[in-house]
Amino acid sequence: MLPHTPHQPTSRAQEPLRRRVYVAVCLLAAGALLVILLADLRRGQMDASVAGGLALCLGVAGLLQFSRLPWLLVDYTVLVGASGIVVTQLLELLRLQESIPVRSYFPGAFLVIAAFSVLPVRAALTYTAVLLSVFAGLSVVTGSDVVLLGQLALTSLLIAHLSYFGRQVSAERARSDEQYRLSRTDVLTGLDNRRGMYERIQQAFSRSLNEEGAEFTVLLADIDHFKRVNDTFGHDVGDQVLRRVATVLQRQVGDQGSVSRWGGEEFLILLHTSDPPVVRAVAGQLWHAVRTASVAGLPPVTTSVGVASSGEVTSVSDLLRIADRRLYEAKDAGRDRVQLGPARSRSAPVPAPPGPAPRPEQAERA
Repeated sequence: MLPHTPHQPTSRAQEPLRRRVYVAVCLLAAGALLVILLADLRRGQMDASVAGGLALCLGVAGLLQFSRLPWLLVDYTVLVGASGIVVTQLLELLRLQESIPVRSYFPGAFLVIAAFSVLPVRAALTYTAVLLSVFAGLSVVTGSDVVLLGQLALTSLLIAHLSYFGRQVSAERARSDEQYRLSRTDVLTGLDNRRGMYERIQQAFSRSLNEEGAEFTVLLADIDHFKRVNDTFGHDVGDQVLRRVATVLQRQVGDQGSVSRWGGEEFLILLHTSDPPVVRAVAGQLWHAVRTASVAGLPPVTTSVGVASSGEVTSVSDLLRIADRRLYEAKDAGRDRVQLGPARSRSAPVPAPPGPAPRPEQAERA
């Protein structure tokens, strides 16, 4: 079994980009090696390690371009292949009793970088120690320049330090990002919590002040008689209702906006539009979708909804206060309805998608 790799798993969204970058790097390295190989041939010499490195780069680029090999296998192929090329070159120098040329120290540094990129820290340190021992032993046997050996050792220490420090920073950043996400996520439903949605609304309000046509709408929805559900069926069933409503709202809103659990049995929806016909239609769809979503063993779940647009106010607090006031107007008018503005008439229901027709008086608009 291959040891744990330090890399984070690549998401599906990142996979194509990472493959393209990896292929581009391999091709650039192959181009550099090809230039070195051609220069050597002009001088009438041939370095097998350069040819081997060129073949390795082209081979890895081909595998990445035309197959879907796991990243772990690709990384270890590069490390093992490059190690084999360098060791073969060093053994050949030992056989010929020739000193290590300057150009052979760069592949050593490359192997150290590759080791700390692929292996866990301890394994990379062990690999580096073995590699430096090989270079040191060959230097003693062949009388190679110890200054170059010392530079390779110092370079390896620097790479080890930067790698370890970089991993620590990455891990700390990942923990910080996760803590940030959790602080803005409702544990029960997985939606944004009050803090997370408030930040979204503040950002949207700032855009609406600076960009023409960036007005938006908030819908504050409250599950009707939710305390009765908890008292009658228990809090486990109440949690099931909250999760069900959250799922329905999120599915209906889609990429038109964001949904959050505002607190208790209240949900706040941010829509990226203030166009009255669109808001009216979406509000009706949300109201109707919750009403027709069945929860096993329970009567239909209904909501009261208060709606407010950013164009009506001059601050976020005013926007939320108006949405809250209209929510209570909807409740005072009998619940199970959408209140788009100050109550004037109960004769104009919010339209709902085709399906079981609700009573006309169950939704009203301004």
